[in-house]
Amino acid sequence: MTAENQTGKSSEYQIKTPNQTDDKSMSNADFEPLLKLLRVHPALDGLHLDEQRWHLLDRFCGILSAYNEKVNLVANTTPEVLVNRHILDGLTVASNIYKSKMTSGKLIDIGSGGGLPAMVIAIACPDLAVTMVDSVGKKVKFLNDASQELGLVNNRALTGRAEELAREKGERASYDLATARAVGTLTLTLELCLPFLKRNGLYMAQKTGSRLEQELKDAKAMMRELECRVEQTKVFTDMPGVEDSVILLIRKIDDTPHYYPRPWAKIKASK
Repeated sequence: MTAENQTGKSSEYQIKTPNQTDDKSMSNADFEPLLKLLRVHPALDGLHLDEQRWHLLDRFCGILSAYNEKVNLVANTTPEVLVNRHILDGLTVASNIYKSKMTSGKLIDIGSGGGLPAMVIAIACPDLAVTMVDSVGKKVKFLNDASQELGLVNNRALTGRAEELAREKGERASYDLATARAVGTLTLTLELCLPFLKRNGLYMAQKTGSRLEQELKDAKAMMRELECRVEQTKVFTDMPGVEDSVILLIRKIDDTPHYYPRPWAKIKASK
């Protein structure tokens, strides 16, 4: 396992509050100034999006913010939090997808909710086929509505539970990449994600640095059981907005045992 600090772009990036951004106050729909700042964020080294992609991210922020007034998708959709935390977080994954040279494969995102990071990845990686899964119908409706409004053709949203969907033909062992942000512990998400991956596929686990050592220790037995290993650890030390973020690149070595994932009742009982 190797640890890699994401460096390369200008270190002059600084998160700005509304009072710091051109001395003008921002409305809840004014995401563009903060998105422009992300273009030089050091955590996004290697990510080069064209103007259309940045415009789609801007539009997605507006759609999510407006929809969130009707359906609770994200706790906080102020521009500063939505862009400097959630969009940035998704773009760090997209950046590592480009670095892994897997932009033309298939990705599944478990517990997609408000589309963070799945919608961000779908926008940033237009050649990647993105499947979004959530058990809440209202959230899936948002994902489909937002995709249609943005004109995205490389993603789909499914209503269902991961532990059940992973047993369906055409879904199990069918994906090159998997993500599951803020779904649960590493042990839990390994069990939910690994069955979807092809052999040699990657689970890009977004974790919190301060809890990483304990999570890896707790997940050691599950990683042995599921025939996978941590290939790289991406850290973002001293980078605004993602200082305590880590991306684990977990490689699936062999086929997942047929009895995984277990029924939810058994998974819950073992937590």
